[in-house]
Amino acid sequence: MSDAEAVFPTALTDDPPSWAPASADVATGPIELPVRVRFLECDPQGVLAHPRYLDLFDDTYMRLNTTRLGGFAAMMRGGIETLVVKTEVEFSRSARAEEELVVVLDLERLGRSSVALRYRALGAADGEPRATARTTYVCAAVGEGRSVAFPAWMRERYLGLGGPGVA
Repeated sequence: MSDAEAVFPTALTDDPPSWAPASADVATGPIELPVRVRFLECDPQGVLAHPRYLDLFDDTYMRLNTTRLGGFAAMMRGGIETLVVKTEVEFSRSARAEEELVVVLDLERLGRSSVALRYRALGAADGEPRATARTTYVCAAVGEGRSVAFPAWMRERYLGLGGPGVA
């Protein structure tokens, strides 16, 4: 780490740090994660247990983080992290063992230091929602316990998700 990086974390600059994917290499549009409901994730009736939806949503956020932001470990070494502030889930219809779903992630709202992301677990065959969620994350300086403004490069990548939060 250079002296400049020690004073000012690399992730907090407006340009993407060296460990983040180059802007030209970053896809735009929602993140889509296909999943198959595993029997071990189901309750005795063979229905996907409600807390498992949070696992699916987190896996989808991990895909966003690794493909567009450079990954959690690199971000933290660069001095920045995102922390969950709030999650709300609404269940529409049961998903059953071995059913194929697609979890779609897009942007609901982007603030100065927080972002609200929208998750939709949809039946792969019928496109019907099984559950939807809204999770708010805050951008924070690692080890400082305070929120910081998203740097321009991260804002650009969140906006690239599209969704109701993008005009």
